[in-house]
Amino acid sequence: MHSRITYSLALRKYIRAHSLEDKLDSIVDLLGNDAQDVIRWAESEARRRKQEGLAAHNTDLGGLVFELLGSEAAVRLVRYNQSRGRLTTRSEVSLRTGHRADMPQLYQDAGLRHPQEARNLRHNLFHQSFTALVSRLFPDVTTSVPVTGEGLTPDLIVTHKDPDWTLCVEYKGYRSITLLSEAEIIKAMRYQEAYGSAWLVTTTVKTVQSLYGTRLSAEKLIRSGTVRLERIVKRKAFTDEQREIRGIAKKGLIQLEKARGISLQCMVVPADDMIRSCREGKPIKGLTITTGLEFAEMLEKTGLADEATQVTRIMKLPTDLLHSDSVTSLRLVS
Repeated sequence: MHSRITYSLALRKYIRAHSLEDKLDSIVDLLGNDAQDVIRWAESEARRRKQEGLAAHNTDLGGLVFELLGSEAAVRLVRYNQSRGRLTTRSEVSLRTGHRADMPQLYQDAGLRHPQEARNLRHNLFHQSFTALVSRLFPDVTTSVPVTGEGLTPDLIVTHKDPDWTLCVEYKGYRSITLLSEAEIIKAMRYQEAYGSAWLVTTTVKTVQSLYGTRLSAEKLIRSGTVRLERIVKRKAFTDEQREIRGIAKKGLIQLEKARGISLQCMVVPADDMIRSCREGKPIKGLTITTGLEFAEMLEKTGLADEATQVTRIMKLPTDLLHSDSVTSLRLVS
């Protein structure tokens, strides 16, 4: 512990009991010149929370002080890294402050937007629009969001009773500048194999499906997709858009590598045919792929003009301009 800093007895006991001297030194370094003032505030705030019953009954006072200090240090770490053009990771926050952070919330506390928050917002706006479309197309169905960790987890499951049928849906809310890649199509093919009928809906204006025809082979997608994405990754990136495209290509390469050995085939089915077959109670066994412009047009045709505008915003706006007053961005919809 820094010799020039004064600590309360409760905090000193907690630090020694849990061997957190190095963590506290790191926190003090991050707090900088006003470290002593922050420590006094944390000790006062911890006592207030205990007195007013705002902390768990068995919470150690020193532990609460340490938690408050770690939280403030984490916010400053995010701001410092941001000023240097660096992204702060959860592991760095934990290593330097001991704080277990929800990164989108931590970035928001720092007055910044975390990339995950932007992805969450795109996804959740997309989910809101698509479920509105489903309610118009199939008014007597039930929708559910699968829980992550329970095997294959598409973004939405649409089920109908009497007759029984299921349609699984996957969204990809990238900006329209991005070509929907082979990796995303292979993921949708896995859903199609598991559920029989699948619908991949994206906000991009084009997909690689046109390069492969209406009968898709996972082996061909992996082979050709790896070559195509490697070419994108090797390009120099000078703008934010180019960096975004290259980052998505890198992620796609990782996903294709994981998919090696998968031997899947499926038919691509036009959206109108899939919708008609669902209404008739016998969804076609295949995969439907819909681009952002096609999706917006479908929303318009079904009387969902506001949702169509929302999808168009997701397609056009860069990350730092996308916002919503009604849809959460701190977590994925569930």
